[in-house]
Amino acid sequence: MAIGEKIFTKSITNSSLTIASSDGVTRISILCTSSTAGTVTGSGVIGGTGSGAMNIAENTSVTIGTDSGYPISALTISAPSGCTLEITGSIG
Repeated sequence: MAIGEKIFTKSITNSSLTIASSDGVTRISILCTSSTAGTVTGSGVIGGTGSGAMNIAENTSVTIGTDSGYPISALTISAPSGCTLEITGSIG
């Protein structure tokens, strides 16, 4: 078993990235570098209310992670036309 975490880096424009628990991502950070907002959408349900898309505006970042060490289950990051999102993640 390797010591340390692998780091994922990706810039997306006019596309999306879906993270599944099988990807092993424990923390992800998303930075919007354009005037067009991107979105991040979880899959969890709290009190019967399902997750909805959350906007990430220009020069705004969001970090999502688990303190338990378990991977993030399902998360979709979307960059519409004109939007650039810089993504970094920890795997393992």
